[in-house]
Amino acid sequence: MSRYTIALNNHYQSRRKLHAVTWAEVQSGPPHALSWTLTCKVEGEVVGTATANQKSAAKEEAARIACERLGI
Repeated sequence: MSRYTIALNNHYQSRRKLHAVTWAEVQSGPPHALSWTLTCKVEGEVVGTATANQKSAAKEEAARIACERLGI
């Protein structure tokens, strides 16, 4: 996990909402050039979505968007 992913998880863990943050992932494209789209949901509401060539990069960007939107 990277900076924004950790910040998002820590924020909700400190509030005892361990299961508030969930992730949905979709991969697309040919096997040699996959593209990942990750969606961050907080309590079922979409708060960040990002696409990248690496799954971890898409997750971190979606977490950054979520943190920004939620003021974390």
